[in-house]
Amino acid sequence: MRVTQQMLHQNSVRHMNQNLSRFEKTNSQVSTGKMIERPSDNPNGVSKAMSMKSSIAANEQYARNTDEAKLWLDETDQTISSMTSVMHRVRELAVHASNGTINDSDRDVIASELEELSTQMSQFAQAKVNGQALFGADKKFTISDGLSIKANASAAEVLGDTMAVLENLAAAVKAGNGIDLDAIDGGMERMLGAQADIGARTNRVEATENRLKDHTFELKTAVSKIEDVDYAEAIIRLKSEESIYQASLSASSKIIQQSLMDFLR
Repeated sequence: MRVTQQMLHQNSVRHMNQNLSRFEKTNSQVSTGKMIERPSDNPNGVSKAMSMKSSIAANEQYARNTDEAKLWLDETDQTISSMTSVMHRVRELAVHASNGTINDSDRDVIASELEELSTQMSQFAQAKVNGQALFGADKKFTISDGLSIKANASAAEVLGDTMAVLENLAAAVKAGNGIDLDAIDGGMERMLGAQADIGARTNRVEATENRLKDHTFELKTAVSKIEDVDYAEAIIRLKSEESIYQASLSASSKIIQQSLMDFLR
């Protein structure tokens, strides 16, 4: 087949446009920092990136849930600690009231403080977080795929019959009746047991939170490898594409110039 001047001209323009297209694409990648401008650039990569971004979004929601769960667990732990402190003071007073040498005036003072401590305990039992009862209905949060955790404790789990024990204790002190130290100790043990359970759940939430952070970091790194430009490599490629385009532009101009001269002849 005879190669005509027109064919040379068409091929030259086509190659020049192809080189220009590659140069512009590389320049756009350097400018935006993104390897993928449209799904057709890397269909498989786009599909993988979308799937990973969905997982990232889910993890970020789980992270928000763990933050909320930790808030409830911390508030529960601190409130039970305050209740336990009250019970320690209650026991001190109960032991003192058991001393047969105290008089009626002392009993009235002790009973009055016990009543005040009972009021404090009642206030702790009615504590709220974001307007919701701390020791009310179970507050559960989904902190990972398929994993939900209870972030509070019920009044029954923490107090049992402690409020009744406190009320009866104040009345017993006033009347000079016997003091049931076992009931007080039982209430304290119940609180300590509930607090230990809260501590175990807090550890589980924190461990899950750390795993979520690691997984999210890994996913974001993987997405970046698909979508983001390696600037060092892209700059080298850009300079190479620019040189190729300039060379094709120069070659095309010579062919066009030669074609024009042939036409003039």
